[in-house]
Amino acid sequence: MRDTRPERTSIAELAARAGESVPCAGNLPVKLDDPDTVWFIDQGAVNLFLVEFRNGLDHAAPQHLLRREAGWLLPGVAPNEPRGVEDTTLSLVAKGSPGTILKRLPASLLSEVDPAELAEQTDTWLAAITDALSRFASHRPRPTALAEPGVTRSLAPCTLSVRRDVVWVSEPPRGASLFMDLVDQAALAGGSGSHEAVIPLTRASWLTLSDEVTLSASSTETLARQGTLLSALASFHAITFAVERLNRVLAVVDHANLERARTTSRYAAERTARQRLFNIYDLPIDRDVSVEDTSLADALHVIGRREGIDFKIPVRPGSSGAPVSLVDVLAASGVRARRVRFRNESAWWRGDSNAMLAFRAEDGQPVALLPGWFGRYRELDPVSKRSVRMTADRAAALADEAWVFYRPLPVGNVRPADLLRFALHGSAADLARLVMAGLPGGLIKLVPALALGFVANQTAGGGTAGAIYAAAVAVAGFGVLGALLHLLQSTAMTRLEGRSASRVEAAFWDRLMRLPPSILHRHPSGDLAMSGMTFQNLRDGVQGVVADGLLSILFLLPVLGVIFLYDATLGTVALALSLASLLITVVLGLRRIPPCGRMIRAARRVSGRLFQIVGGIGKLRVENAEASAFAMWARDYREQKRAELEMDAFEGHSRAFGAALPFLAAGVLLAVVAVGDRDLPVGDFLVVYLVLIAFQYAIVRLGESLGTVAAMLPAFDQMRPLLAAVPETEVEGAPVEYLGGDILFDRISYRYDPDGPLVLDDVTIHVRPGEFVAIAGESGAGKSTLFRLALG
Repeated sequence: MRDTRPERTSIAELAARAGESVPCAGNLPVKLDDPDTVWFIDQGAVNLFLVEFRNGLDHAAPQHLLRREAGWLLPGVAPNEPRGVEDTTLSLVAKGSPGTILKRLPASLLSEVDPAELAEQTDTWLAAITDALSRFASHRPRPTALAEPGVTRSLAPCTLSVRRDVVWVSEPPRGASLFMDLVDQAALAGGSGSHEAVIPLTRASWLTLSDEVTLSASSTETLARQGTLLSALASFHAITFAVERLNRVLAVVDHANLERARTTSRYAAERTARQRLFNIYDLPIDRDVSVEDTSLADALHVIGRREGIDFKIPVRPGSSGAPVSLVDVLAASGVRARRVRFRNESAWWRGDSNAMLAFRAEDGQPVALLPGWFGRYRELDPVSKRSVRMTADRAAALADEAWVFYRPLPVGNVRPADLLRFALHGSAADLARLVMAGLPGGLIKLVPALALGFVANQTAGGGTAGAIYAAAVAVAGFGVLGALLHLLQSTAMTRLEGRSASRVEAAFWDRLMRLPPSILHRHPSGDLAMSGMTFQNLRDGVQGVVADGLLSILFLLPVLGVIFLYDATLGTVALALSLASLLITVVLGLRRIPPCGRMIRAARRVSGRLFQIVGGIGKLRVENAEASAFAMWARDYREQKRAELEMDAFEGHSRAFGAALPFLAAGVLLAVVAVGDRDLPVGDFLVVYLVLIAFQYAIVRLGESLGTVAAMLPAFDQMRPLLAAVPETEVEGAPVEYLGGDILFDRISYRYDPDGPLVLDDVTIHVRPGEFVAIAGESGAGKSTLFRLALG
């Protein structure tokens, strides 16, 4: 019997015989928008994208669907045309790798292709498309019925899918099913020819049946043999575009809901964290928010008056029921704070660590802890306005943690006088204790000299031993009193130095962190890193000068007046000698300032060079520029060492003068007594001699401290630009709980310095709600600058 079936050919042979070659590359995209055409990949590889157009322009980022190598077939897909003015067009675009060649074939010629080969190509295409359509499905329903080719069956409401491959099922009646729970194909087709329409199902897709229906199933090869495969594909492509449109709409909604949920979650987590932070001791949930806000504000205002801090209480929106927290107040006030932990075994309430905000362990009520005149804390209840003295029992009733606040520097230019007032704010009690302990302590230093004079006169006059014993007991008693006064003076000085140093240093770093980038970019990174160290040295210098030299001279001035009581001439000589030695000491100290300034500037440059060299060592090695970097470092290091040598020379002169000063004073005093031929008792002379020598040693200690003064002034000059710059201030207003609106950069040009290069040049970006924009570029391209500008 003769075979009358037409002779079949392969797709590759058909493309070679009847196909039209079309190049395809990244810069030569090919639109697959003709349903009467198919494309065969002859050479190379193709990436297929789903592109959304509006008025011929890309409306959204291309969505990658699949990648195909040579030998595969791509069907033409009719674009999804817009139905309204604001609608967009969905179309498929192919972009090939370099050297890719496509063969364009009329779809009608596929009837000559072997149905098995055509079915294999089509099934692969359908599987890839349904995988792309299901990418947004967070939960795929579990199939309750499976379709099999060649089987017709009645199905109750269920979820229909397949076990393997591709199965085409007949289209259910209108309203009886949803493809992938999104599209009713019968409604999409308008109900025409529904008895002939079929729906492909893969393992990634499903059909949800809501009514009892009877469905028949066929394989792709069966449709190819029947000649209905192309029409079935065209119908499926229409469903694909409808599902994709819904996917994109739902994706935008999902993103919006997700962002809103994230914002709500972050806000709730932050609010809960704040509540737990301040109320971790079983604070009742149904507390009165207004009372809590008022008590916190009152406690902060009390602390602010004590520490000189202006606390600003933000206003909550009317719709927000959350109380104003401490974090909100600190953010609105621009104040830094630090948490401290109480250790009752150390009796912390007897010390002075500045005013603090604490919370009661029982109900979480905020209270203000204010140091008293003699250091012991007092607890002030902001509700009852009652102030009580802190005891161990009251300390045990407080929570373990409290807050210490740091006052920021004034917004404008900060001069040395402003810095001194800032450091000594609220230190009147310590200054008074320092003076009250220092003046009697200076007078007590006169007791050994007076006692020695008394003993000398008693011995020379043949006095009794009882008077000498009495003098010894008196000296010992005054020694004990002097030790107690010295402890009081040291305690007051330590409290004053510690409070002032921590306050000024914290305020300086706060100022440094608040400076705008335009000012920070003027200074090398190493220069900024050295600023904190310079301030530390300046702080230590102030402490050393005050403690070692200046106070000793001030408290010994009354003792110097005792010399006039014994002999006016010797008193005048002693005063003139002391003033001359003090003047010479100050001059020697001031002459060390210029080389110290050069040394500090050179040291900062050396540190800056080291930061830059270490950071760019890789680039230096690539460019073989290590020698140039070393030369730059060596030049600054040489200048630093030369300045240090000059400083050491002046320091040697000052030390030599200090070593000789007591001997010079003694020689002058002896010469005056010898030349004047005075009848001065030996005891009186010894008193004058010892007092003068003690004062000269105080001047020597001051001369040693002036070396630190020489470093203080240039160091402060180096910091003056940072202290004079105006910091960034927070914008006042209600807290922002939800963000909205567009972001628009309209032809932005920006440079950090008036004469510097443009970091941004005519940049325009418009970001609408729900859109995500990625800004990429090399280092220094302006990405961070754009972000800072967006933040205002």
